[in-house]
Parts: sequence; C-alpha cells; structure tokens
Amino acid sequence: MIGVSLPFLWLCGHDAFDLDRDKLLQNLKEKNVASIELRTVRATHAPEDVAAVADMLFEKGFSISVHGEVKSVESAVADVFAPLQKLLQTMRQKSLNITVHPIDGDNVQMLHRLADHIEANGYLVTVALENNRLLPNKCEGDSAALVLEAVSTADRAPIGICFDFGHYIYYRLKNHPDEPLILPPPAFFQRVIHTHIHALNGLKTHFPLQSCYMPLQDIFAHLSFEYFGLYQLELDLPRIKDKYDLEEALLGSVDTLRAALPACALLYDEVREDFDGWMHSALTALDGNVGTKMGLIHSTSYLFNTNGLCWGMDIAFRNARFLANTPAQCAALLQPLALMIVTHEHRDHFEESTVRALADTALEWVIPDFLYERARSLGLNADRIHIAHEGEALTIKGLTVLPFAGRHFRPGTTKGVREYGYLVTAPHAPSLVFPADVRDFSTDGMPNIPQADYCFAHVWLGDRMATAADHTPQDDRFAAYMLQFSSKHILLTHLLEDGRRDEDRWQLHHAAHLAAKIKALSPQPQVLIPHRGEVLKLD
Repeated sequence: MIGVSLPFLWLCGHDAFDLDRDKLLQNLKEKNVASIELRTVRATHAPEDVAAVADMLFEKGFSISVHGEVKSVESAVADVFAPLQKLLQTMRQKSLNITVHPIDGDNVQMLHRLADHIEANGYLVTVALENNRLLPNKCEGDSAALVLEAVSTADRAPIGICFDFGHYIYYRLKNHPDEPLILPPPAFFQRVIHTHIHALNGLKTHFPLQSCYMPLQDIFAHLSFEYFGLYQLELDLPRIKDKYDLEEALLGSVDTLRAALPACALLYDEVREDFDGWMHSALTALDGNVGTKMGLIHSTSYLFNTNGLCWGMDIAFRNARFLANTPAQCAALLQPLALMIVTHEHRDHFEESTVRALADTALEWVIPDFLYERARSLGLNADRIHIAHEGEALTIKGLTVLPFAGRHFRPGTTKGVREYGYLVTAPHAPSLVFPADVRDFSTDGMPNIPQADYCFAHVWLGDRMATAADHTPQDDRFAAYMLQFSSKHILLTHLLEDGRRDEDRWQLHHAAHLAAKIKALSPQPQVLIPHRGEVLKLD
C-alpha cells in the first residue's frame, strides 16, 4: 500500500500552504493512496486535535500512521502516547504504526519503555525506529546501524524499523560516494515494518521522486518480498514549497512510486483487498449434498464437496495470514470439513500455523507416512490421522484415496522433497487426480493409475524462470506429462502465490501459455484456469 506523509498542523488547519486540503486528499484517494501519516505529532499537541484529524481521514477512506517524537528515555511514553489518548480509545483501524527518531541516549531502554506501555495497555500499536540522515548527536554516521542494533537488542514484538530511503542514501553519498548503492544488511531488512520514501536533490533530502535522485528499484529488490507495510512517501512541504507546485509534487511522486513497485507489492495489495472475499466465495463450494464442487482459496489450497462430504487438500495461507482477516478464523470457517489430505511438507501445502489452528478440531487427516512424526509434533492427534502409504488405497467416509509417489525432485538430483500425489474417487462422482508439485516431467515410469476425469496440474516451468522469456522445452514436457493423467479435464493452478519471489511466481499468462501447449498436443481435454475464490461444478 502507498501512503503519504502530510504535516499534522496543516491537516489541523494551523499551517498555511498554497494547497487545498480536501482537494488534495480527494486526488490522493483517486490515485489509490491508502494511508496518511500525521507528521509530526508532538507531546504538546492536543489529543482532541489528533483525534479530529484522524476521524476526518477515516471518513475520507484513509487509514493513518503517526510520526511521533521522543525527547528522552524518561519522557518517551508521555511524548508518544499523551497526544494519542483519544485516538487510541476510538481508533477505527486494526493497528497503528508510530515512527520515532533515535534519541541521543539509551535507545534500547527507550524502546523497552514504549513496548512495556503498549503491552500493558493492550494497544494494537507498533513503534518503528527510523534511521536518520545524521546520528542523534548531529554528527555524520551510520544511523541505520545504530537503529538495527537498538531494535535487535530490545527484540520486542511491537518494535521494528522504519527504513528511510532518502536518509540512508544521503549517508552513502556523503560518506561513501564511490559505493553509494550498498544497502543495509539482511538483518536490517528483516526488521523493517514501515518506510519513509523521498528523493535527494544533491545532498538535500525529502524532495519529489519524479525530479530528483532515488534508486527505488535497487532498494525494492532487497525489501519487498517479505515486507507487508506501507510504502510511505515523505516529502518536506515547507522545504520544497518555493520550488514546486506542491500538489503536482505529491501526486507525481505517488505515480513514480507506484510505477516502481515490484510485482509482489502489487500482489500483496490485491491479497489485502480481496483475500477475505476469495475465502468466503470458495467456502460456498461446501454447500449442498449432491454432485461434486471445488472451491479454490488460492494457489494450491482446495476445498471439495463430494455429494455432501466436505474435504480439503493442502490448505495453507502463506503471506495472506499477515494481510487478511480470514486466515486467523480458519478453524471456524473450515468447520464443515471432515477430511484434509496433505501431499508434502512445504509450507504452501503443510503450513505450521494452519495445522496448529486446526489441530483441536474434529477434522481427520490423510498424512504421508514420511510426514507422520512431523504431523504429531504440530499437535495432530494420532486417532485422527490416516497414514498414507504408497500404492495402498484408503477408504475414508466414502472416499477412496490412492497415494502414489510424486516427482518433486529435480531430475538426477536430490533437490526437492518426498511427496505423494493422490487419485481420489467416490461413487457417483468424477475421479480426481493430484500429481502435486512436479519437477520431473519425464513420462517414463508414470504412476500405475487409471486416467481421471479431472487432473489438477500445478504450473511450474523451472526454478527462477517465471520472469524468463522462453520456457522451452519444459512447457512441452509439462503438457505431455499432464495429458497422461487425464484426457478430459485439466485444471491449471499454483498461480499468483503470495509467498514467492517474482522470479518464482507463476502467473495467468504462464497458465494460458500451457493451456495452448496442451491443446496443441491434444484438442480433446477441456483446460481450465480457475481463479482464486472461484467455485467450479465438476461433472
């Protein structure tokens, strides 16, 4: 999500710029800006004013964050929380991030005091310590290193880092001009929960992105995959007001920032916006007692209803658990399921948080023999586990489940994991086959099972190849392999997974390409590309 930092006093009507507040906010909303940061909320500001500004922004459809100020260790709690009293009593969003600068003192103790206050009051608040252009004593130095050390040492759940792009690039240009693009270490990025983004005009910070220097792509390459917070634009309006039209500077910077965002950031926005809807839509597959229906939650998480028997396969939520509400409700939402089938141990198929959440329900499980001990360690009761052995059919609640060896290992290597595919049949129902995650598309030594009515084919065309221009010869091999499982219907899934880097995330155009390959080899099967949340009737 993109956010924009705006002066708190201007939002209150106390500071004047040549800028219409309501018009600007409307234009920002039309550009899909999701959040406004109040910059800077100080201890002297009235709680009533903070609450009023927040309510105004909530009414206009924004969420908010706060740029606070800490003067000392002793005053830290009052500095940050006194002006937020009324806001925190009536907050109209799930959580609030507060960004503060390091102090010229004991930052670890300061963070502990803030974390203690948050936890004692049960606030849904995070605090992000921001790297600055200078050290707290106003000397040149690596503020990012100072921030990382303080946050890592404190190591408290509500505490993270605000990565200020402009301040860090200033530090590199000023102190290491021959190597300005060396970024902080991985440990720094792992702690980032908020950002401040602005460009440099020479060595002056907080300038518009579209006209000044900021290597966005280089930074996003390190930050974006496991970052779920705001991409927060932070221009300094008083600094630039005599050089730029302020509205054009802000709106143009939003456009520049959005154009630079990596695909995973855009996908996270889609998941944040739509995942709960996909989940509730997919759950409608569980209604009714006649026929067979399939609901796709996302990627390779399937719900089925076979003549009233509700079952699932490899349900996992990946990064959606950070972005949406329904993953935390899965035990209640999936209560209609009688059975869960698991193919292998990877967390997009057998996810610890989801397994633990479902462990105390009445759900029964089909677990591969090589995953039994792992399943028990995650809390599954032995009396609710049906152990799958290769080639030995299980009959459970009217379903016949036949496990067969999967092909998750790359040809001629030990790279991969053991897995079972499954053929699932039932009286008066279509047969379903799940080859699972295939990495070896050789048609030699195919599993000795009959062709099914429906094959669930997981798209994969090579490691780190999702952004490649050419997928020959894997695409032909994929098509030929899946046709061995079904000549009637092939469903292409394993798409748009929110837990993979861009180069490993298969998208709709990959599936469309493979559909064409399959039809070129055999026009007989119907090739389907189900969308997340879609429910299909399987005949």
